[in-house]
Amino acid sequence: MARRILITAATGTVGSAAMRLLADDSRAGTIELLGAARSGKSAERLRARGFTPVAFDYDAPKTLRPALEGVDAVFLITGYTVDMLVHSKRLLDAAKAAGVGHIVHLGALAPDDTPHAHFAWHQLIERAIESMGFSFTHLRPNFFMDTVWAGLRHRPDRVVHFVGDRKVSWISAQDIAAVGVASLIEPHAHNGNTYPLAVEALTFTEIATILSDVTGRPVDYRPRNAAELLPILLKQGMDATYAASLAGGVAAIEAGGMPLADAIYPTVETITGRKSVGWREFAEERKGDLAEA
Repeated sequence: MARRILITAATGTVGSAAMRLLADDSRAGTIELLGAARSGKSAERLRARGFTPVAFDYDAPKTLRPALEGVDAVFLITGYTVDMLVHSKRLLDAAKAAGVGHIVHLGALAPDDTPHAHFAWHQLIERAIESMGFSFTHLRPNFFMDTVWAGLRHRPDRVVHFVGDRKVSWISAQDIAAVGVASLIEPHAHNGNTYPLAVEALTFTEIATILSDVTGRPVDYRPRNAAELLPILLKQGMDATYAASLAGGVAAIEAGGMPLADAIYPTVETITGRKSVGWREFAEERKGDLAEA
């Protein structure tokens, strides 16, 4: 019988990348691929791409157990809110009751003794997964290239951030998803592992130079003081508790006080057997997007 795999946040940045990477296996019948859909609109988006949606809403616990019936492995992805704690607990309880074997959890890169809340929440979720007896793989990515690119599509002449001239390390959603997919398909090979995910360390000035070169148009880095970040996040509607922690973490990076902020690892190459995607390759693959924006 084909392994049944459920991807949560299946229309999000990492979830949709995982769905794409698993599409061939799904069509070949070697796996049964399910995409979690919170709304009818999300379900239609998945169907339009040839995927099978299942009703799934962290805030409607009664949807979770039916979505998890017969599932062998789950890619657990939560939102940028303190609710990630209760959402993960609800999923894990339902997964345990449904007999799910393996959990791949998308966390964040930080030392185990981090004082910053949003990292600590992810680590509490990791400990819960372990204590409940699941087979597991923990993913800990650092800064997403995709987030900067999304901003560039909106304003193609600039990148804006709050870490000054500090180097930070980067990874693409595609590479995160690739490691996650390998862990979902062969859980026995990845059980019990925590994978740090960061492939290249650059300053934003260096990124702006690469983007200018690749796109053929000037892109400037416009640094802002980290103290300005929290009001911006709150104005954008981010959960206040999460926003305060995120702003505190960014301020620590700006001050040079965030361990692992610029750490890089060979994880992607080791797990997938192929070269990871650096900033230049990432931009080259997507530069046509800017003409469409």
